[in-house]
Amino acid sequence: MRFGTGILSGVIAEYIWKLPGFDWTIGITLGLLIYLLTYYGARYAWYRKVEPSKQGKIYTTGIGSFVMLFIFTWILLATLL
Repeated sequence: MRFGTGILSGVIAEYIWKLPGFDWTIGITLGLLIYLLTYYGARYAWYRKVEPSKQGKIYTTGIGSFVMLFIFTWILLATLL
């Protein structure tokens, strides 16, 4: 789930970044927002009954792949377009 949303976030950030009046901070904020939405969505859909002591693990699972794919996709699209 985080893999796909990382790529999707990069595509959306590139599209928004190309609009007049927007800068790179909007793209970073968008990536952070999408990551948090996927966290709360997964927590609500699949992990409702997880112990509070293990919820930190759910938060950090997939953060590396999300961030790297978000940045990679954004940079790749900015270079190609």
